[in-house]
Amino acid sequence: MWEDIEFTYKGHTCNIEHDFEPDCVKAWHIVVKPNGDKVYADITPYDSGREIIKLWIDAGYPDRQGCGPLRYEDLKKMV
Repeated sequence: MWEDIEFTYKGHTCNIEHDFEPDCVKAWHIVVKPNGDKVYADITPYDSGREIIKLWIDAGYPDRQGCGPLRYEDLKKMV
């Protein structure tokens, strides 16, 4: 269930890596852009689905809009 995954989307290499903590599991979203730049997407670590990374890419790599990382609902409004 908590397997790390790698996939490609629109020329981006996307990785979801999981960090197991005593009380929860967090997903880190790492994207290598087509130009080779490696970035950590500032999206919620509690969503480990592929769709949230796809939305983040489609929205143009946005930064957080307030005090917390972006959520799926935030990204949906941006695209």
